[in-house]
Amino acid sequence: MSLPLSLQRYISDLGLAIPVPLDMSFVESLQATHIARYSFNSLAVVMGEDISLNLEDISQKIVKRGLGGYCFEHNKLTFELLKALGYDVKLVMARVLKNQEQEVPRTHRFTLLNHEGRQYLVDTGFGGDCPITPLLLQPDVLQKSGNDVYRIVAKPEGEYDLQILKQGDYYTMYRFDLAVYTDADCLAGNFYSHRYPMAGFVNNLMVGLKDASRTIFLMNHELMERQQGNLKKQVLSSPNDLYQVLTNTFGLDIEWVIAEHLFDRFLANNLALLNKEDQSEAVL
Repeated sequence: MSLPLSLQRYISDLGLAIPVPLDMSFVESLQATHIARYSFNSLAVVMGEDISLNLEDISQKIVKRGLGGYCFEHNKLTFELLKALGYDVKLVMARVLKNQEQEVPRTHRFTLLNHEGRQYLVDTGFGGDCPITPLLLQPDVLQKSGNDVYRIVAKPEGEYDLQILKQGDYYTMYRFDLAVYTDADCLAGNFYSHRYPMAGFVNNLMVGLKDASRTIFLMNHELMERQQGNLKKQVLSSPNDLYQVLTNTFGLDIEWVIAEHLFDRFLANNLALLNKEDQSEAVL
């Protein structure tokens, strides 16, 4: 089978071979390996770069340059590979709820895969809460993926909620339906996500990697690592701390001056607030 260079680069970099015949084992390996290798992050967004949804541009950025990205990039790459290989896939758009009933646009994309009469959610772009294996589209069934447990809840009007178990309770990640969506819908969601002044990606530095044993996620000044049920948190208190985490922990090839710039924009104010809170508690 002849694949475009962008997809050849992708499947080769992950160390995977074209499956014959098509099976779910390949999809499972693709999803888990992708999420463990390519970071989910908002770096390009907070640096004011344009986020291209051209497949070759995405492959260059994520695979060749190792810069990671967010859902519209990660899941496009995964979707196009599965489609090119002959899998029955469908683009799905979702509303990110963050465990709240709120009116928000559809700013997340993932893949719905139909294989041997069953439908699966395949998502390679939802950060620290992203499942590392496909989830069966079957409501009210607990599904373990790595160290996390998920369930899908059927809602009125043909919608579904994807939830993850956190601290003994279920947290709603996003809501979706099975309507027909196209790349045009992704263009609108992508523009909102990286250009709208109040969008979460515009206002927060986020970087994450995840595999079967560990989830590590940076949100502004706080680095969180979850492993075997244990959660460790570390406050990054200097530009050098941030640079070391971005380059060594997440493997991003960035210059020190970029880390310094990001520290001043996204960490310094939070650290100042933390110091004020500590001083207030000390006085009390």
